[in-house]
Amino acid sequence: MQVHYLVEITDPQTHMVKVRLSAQKPDLDKLSFFMPSWSPGSYLMREYARNIRTISVKSSQGEYLSFDQSAKGVWEIDFKNSDLKGVCTSFDIEYEVYCHELTVRTSHVDESHAFLHGPSYLIGIKDHDIEPIIEFRFPALWSKLHTGLKDISEQREKFVYSAPNYDDLIDCPVEIGCHESDGFLVQGKEHHLIWYGESYPHNNDLKADIKTIVETVSSHFSDIPYDSYLFMTHFKRNLYGGLEHKNSTALHFDGRMLSDRESYVNWLALVAHEYFHTWNVKRIRPKELGPFDYLNENYTRLHWLTEGLTSFMDELFVLRAELCTLEEYLKMQTKNLQRYLDIPGKKFHSLEDSSFNAWVKLYRPDENSNNSSVSYYLKGGLVFSTLHFDLKKQGKNINDLLDLLWKRYNDNPEDGVTRDEVLTMIETVGGKEVRDRFEMRLSTTEDIDFETYYQEIGCEFEWDQPETVDLGLTLRYQGDQAFVASVKLDSSSFKAGINAQDELIAINGLRVLKDDLDRMTKMLIPGKSYSYTCSRQGTMVTGTMVAEKAQRRLKSIKIIDQEKALSALKS
Repeated sequence: MQVHYLVEITDPQTHMVKVRLSAQKPDLDKLSFFMPSWSPGSYLMREYARNIRTISVKSSQGEYLSFDQSAKGVWEIDFKNSDLKGVCTSFDIEYEVYCHELTVRTSHVDESHAFLHGPSYLIGIKDHDIEPIIEFRFPALWSKLHTGLKDISEQREKFVYSAPNYDDLIDCPVEIGCHESDGFLVQGKEHHLIWYGESYPHNNDLKADIKTIVETVSSHFSDIPYDSYLFMTHFKRNLYGGLEHKNSTALHFDGRMLSDRESYVNWLALVAHEYFHTWNVKRIRPKELGPFDYLNENYTRLHWLTEGLTSFMDELFVLRAELCTLEEYLKMQTKNLQRYLDIPGKKFHSLEDSSFNAWVKLYRPDENSNNSSVSYYLKGGLVFSTLHFDLKKQGKNINDLLDLLWKRYNDNPEDGVTRDEVLTMIETVGGKEVRDRFEMRLSTTEDIDFETYYQEIGCEFEWDQPETVDLGLTLRYQGDQAFVASVKLDSSSFKAGINAQDELIAINGLRVLKDDLDRMTKMLIPGKSYSYTCSRQGTMVTGTMVAEKAQRRLKSIKIIDQEKALSALKS
């Protein structure tokens, strides 16, 4: 079915986008259309249909057609029971979408720009393959439109694009406005850069560094699988994140932080992360993730591959690109390891469990999330680091696994990989013992001896044993008042019965305010008992807690043999 979309933004200050879908009527009495409920790469039911304000269906003669909503985000046109005065040869679906949420998974339109994320504004035809053409119309003051869609405009002032199917159509976000743009060539292919938003002055060469990342990542594969690529970045206050697409990525970052070295290295890792997804996820993918069911959850136990492998490789690419030092790389690993050690939920959820439950755990965090689960990004990346080190002992490395994964994709690009296929590849590269160890780390919650792995590559863990207390609380403040945001499992506060959402009022009868809590570790003595008073849903609650000594923390990963460490990581 050939489908033409017309997307119009006439009054951007209202945040409304008008869309008209036009198509020939199929030889059917009824036809369903839908708005996706989620976005590939972001595993949460976002129910994009909630942003539709008005919707109507008309015949080729302009007559209104009968249609009903049959489910959330699904409507059914009834051609047979519509009061048609002539032969209906085509139909139009017209609707308005509210777009005012600036994330990489949603659409945002205001006076300054439009960022249009496919699943959040483009409806599809249910149970039909479509060949879409899409045209954009927007205020004349906006001078640029960038997208990964194929430009088929016959006139310069027209913005008309095509895609081979609905999947590719909604996989190409669109940026419209007066943003900055630039680009470079790698292997003869165009790479476009666009920047929306503001940043403080800095001395980094973003264009050169992104080009270096592209060269480094692509060198790990036999070919670059796109004709051109688009990096679209939004620099806005307190933003961070990204979402991968087949030939583009949307990135968010706080532009004020580009001059901070540690933040900038993290930004480069984010760029590498989303760009590596070009191969891993958008092409090498779990069997369950395609063809997509856009209305229901798409479950997989292989997010340790989609995001775990990517989370290991992203920071490694920055090191291999020589955009950070070994010391900076190990500082990032120190933070990753300490974050992992701080999560009690790692004792309850395996990597595979975490993956399968992404829809209700990782993307819907609550006050108890850290006590009940673990991120497949974080633990997955750490587990792949141990696989890499295990392969190094066999004279191999993670590159050998990437080669097999990419060959598997090229041999059968229409079909995703299975768990057994990936494990067989690991066994082919490293042997059965390496496979068994890796598989155990996917399916169990057993502790992992990361320290020994780093010792074997010429590094040493340096631990810090604080002499202060740790109550096991995270707090949020309203003025000077302190409210418990979460309680760490088995901490002194957990054992004392303090609850998330309690307001902590007093310790040993003395009022506690924000500035006191900031100094609490200096006030309390490990091993001593203290009474506390909380307000719980308006009721005063008292109890006793024993202030426990803070556990040791990973202070740094010290380099003992730099040549050995670099050899283990860079080759």
